[in-house]
Amino acid sequence: MKTSTITALFLYTCLLTCFPLIAQQMPNTIKVTSRIIYIDPDPTYKATISLSNPSNYDYDSVSLTELKERFKKRVEESGLSWSSIKEHPFTFGYETMRYNKEGILYLYETKSVEEMKQFLTIKLPILQVLDMSSAIVIDDKEVEEITQMALDKSFKQATLLAKNAKKKLGDIVAIKENGALFNKPYKVSLYYDRPPGEFYYDMEVTYEIQ
Repeated sequence: MKTSTITALFLYTCLLTCFPLIAQQMPNTIKVTSRIIYIDPDPTYKATISLSNPSNYDYDSVSLTELKERFKKRVEESGLSWSSIKEHPFTFGYETMRYNKEGILYLYETKSVEEMKQFLTIKLPILQVLDMSSAIVIDDKEVEEITQMALDKSFKQATLLAKNAKKKLGDIVAIKENGALFNKPYKVSLYYDRPPGEFYYDMEVTYEIQ
């Protein structure tokens, strides 16, 4: 019993002695998250469409060849080149849509906003727009610009917090990126209320404070 009491007193004394030292070694920190919204100036616009007979009845069906000719005519009437339309652009095609009829998938790509708008104005009962998007790639120069913007914004936020807390801002002790897709294709869906080529980048920065 005496041994247990002595051991307990020894551990308690160690805690009282060591805890202030441990606390001194653990710096106070401020963690801030900054979001940068970057608009890529040179996106590639893409639209994937399907072409099929609108009717599911055999007696109403039209051959794919005839449907294709109707679509081709409408493309050329819009002022676009038929050669700019890719047929069967992917490994799998219309069969993956699980409809009980035949069809074709097409892909249109352009760097021109006006040409993309022209393509999207093509209306036929046999067409269905499956996807509208812009594709961007953030290159090394843009990476440098975006990350610097995020660091500057984080520093500004942390400085304000430290000032309000009556503290002095110290060095960066940790940085964490969220959702960085640098030098990789990044897809942005096209919406009427969202800029094409819009890219979100989040950075979490931890600063020491004194």
